[in-house]
Amino acid sequence: MSLSKWPLQTPQPVSNAAQLGSLQAWFELLGCATQALAAGELLAAPKGEPSEENQSEIAPSQPRLIPSQRDTLLLTISRQAMACEWEVLLNQYQYPQGAEEAMRALDLVEQLEALHTVFRTHSDLIAINRFAAARPVAVAHDTFVMLELARDMHALTEGAFDITAGSLSQVWGFSRRSGRMPTEGEIAKARQVVGTEFIVLDESQRQVALTKPGVTLNPGGIGKGYALDRAAGRLVANGVLDFMMHGGLSSVVAQGDRQHSETGGGWLVALKHPWRWEEQIGTLRLNNQALATSGSGKQFFHFQGQRYSHIIDPRSGWPAQGMMSTTVICPSAAVADALATALFVMGADKSREFCQQHPSVAAVLVFSDPKSGATLTEAHNLTENQWQPVR
Repeated sequence: MSLSKWPLQTPQPVSNAAQLGSLQAWFELLGCATQALAAGELLAAPKGEPSEENQSEIAPSQPRLIPSQRDTLLLTISRQAMACEWEVLLNQYQYPQGAEEAMRALDLVEQLEALHTVFRTHSDLIAINRFAAARPVAVAHDTFVMLELARDMHALTEGAFDITAGSLSQVWGFSRRSGRMPTEGEIAKARQVVGTEFIVLDESQRQVALTKPGVTLNPGGIGKGYALDRAAGRLVANGVLDFMMHGGLSSVVAQGDRQHSETGGGWLVALKHPWRWEEQIGTLRLNNQALATSGSGKQFFHFQGQRYSHIIDPRSGWPAQGMMSTTVICPSAAVADALATALFVMGADKSREFCQQHPSVAAVLVFSDPKSGATLTEAHNLTENQWQPVR
């Protein structure tokens, strides 16, 4: 049975071109406090067979964010999904139904992974990658919404985020977690099938087509954030209004307040140095917000004295240079996920400009001074109450 023909009960997304594309429209649809997509139930998807290592590229684990050590008396519900550990943190005893609802939220994460993974036999993205260049492929509602968001993030970031960039990760060896230096010809060939403009979304039929053979979609950089938004929406819709949830520690959603005298409202998250994980850069306070971080501290290789990270600029085909990590804070985990990758690709100057133009997006940028080589940290659109750097 095709996944795309299941009668999903979620409301249809706003997809008028005049309305979509704005950050506010996506915050209203997916943001932490909204229940727009939470009321419906996603029907269980066939699991398929996982890859040899059961790894998904929905987002590689980047262990830079940890709940502040000052937090105590927490109820933690965890599960492995999307090749990393997911946790829901609740104030102990606050919600009698909290543990059960947290399990249901994690069930939804697993169901979304089954829809969007590229490492199992049956998923919407596998069907798109195999068949959509020959014929339109009908997809589930959640898949269509995620692809609409990916399209809009591509436009908003002037191509710095691109869901079709997986072929570049392959040619650089990062899809196998073993970086290599490709030839100019290999890079040029991979770039020929990279471009969100090759994706055609038919809202009326909820179908996806690809206008060029060889184009492949990979949800790295957006899929985990989308699952967090949906899972958080389910918790809110079912009456759990205070929680923090993370997937692999690199993507976080925080709703309501942590009930602890030392927290001072919201939820505290410690931001680690992107390369020296024993060092803490500062503490972020989240309240009805999401956070995502991208960095080059875990996946990289050296060639002829140059360091190459796994985050590749889809416009040039080469690994992005200049940034050490980018952390984005905004109302939607999916938007934060995509923008964290995009800002890393853009570099410090363009990232500053982006934050100036979009005050609803906050960011912490960590990069090396091109002159002195010193590590610099910049916070944008954050108040003193939201960001406390280590002095």
